[in-house]
Amino acid sequence: MNATAVLPVVAVCLMAVASVGVAVWPASGFARGYVDRLEQASEEDAGRSDAATGGAGGSGADETAGEDGRAEAGGADGRSAQAAGAEAEPIGAGGMTDVTAVRVRSRGLLERRPQGVLAAILCAVTLAWGLGHGAVGYTALALPVVALLGVAGSVDAVCHRLPNRLLGTAALWLLAVMAIRALGNMALIAPSAAEPWTVGRAVLCAFGAGAAVFAMWLIPASGMGLGDVKLCALLGLWLGYIAVDWVVAGLLLGFILAGLVAIGLLVTRRAGRKDTLAFGPYLAAGGWLAWLLAVA
Repeated sequence: MNATAVLPVVAVCLMAVASVGVAVWPASGFARGYVDRLEQASEEDAGRSDAATGGAGGSGADETAGEDGRAEAGGADGRSAQAAGAEAEPIGAGGMTDVTAVRVRSRGLLERRPQGVLAAILCAVTLAWGLGHGAVGYTALALPVVALLGVAGSVDAVCHRLPNRLLGTAALWLLAVMAIRALGNMALIAPSAAEPWTVGRAVLCAFGAGAAVFAMWLIPASGMGLGDVKLCALLGLWLGYIAVDWVVAGLLLGFILAGLVAIGLLVTRRAGRKDTLAFGPYLAAGGWLAWLLAVA
């Protein structure tokens, strides 16, 4: 058996094991701490709002009630106008801002065991599919991204936030590997002119995908968050390394999945029209499905 054909496969398999390990230990540990900090900040913010409300609920509230027969914000309703506005905002997927809107659900999803199972499934399917179609290089590039997207999507499902550190780590991995491959190709005796253009195309796709979703974020009714913008830019970088068409396909698949789930929740009355939906898991799933189709 040819060693030059076996060694890359062994290296990719080790990459899959390492990716699962990253998801189970440092990534999931960070995710739990991230949610704890968000919840703590939310409680502290709620306490400050209550204190401000109690201080303003004296003569000012009485005077307002004397004018129109009811107390305005800061009076009998028990919350400040600022807190009420934060609760009314759609919960996006951004960073550590708007903590008053945070509502943690299904925290156990971020524990090591469920994250290990999720990462193992994602990486195993990615590994088997990529090697089965001879895409060794693309598979090695994708495995850490898939593992980190699994953790990031879980955080979004738990608290409607997409941590910058997880998305940024995946982006740095992609850029580092792309740059190393481009430099290695340029150092060859007969370098290919396609490699630098491939990296440039990936970066342009990242900016394009991020800009498109940022335009949607500017529309209040879209329900998108800045975290979704960053996630789409990451997907543009990842899929743009293969082809522009797969960036479009990944984003479309993500929105289609989110739309189908939203319709299902409405039909079964498990959610109302004013409830928000975490886009992150569906965008990540759409990008992953587009990658599977691309390497096929």
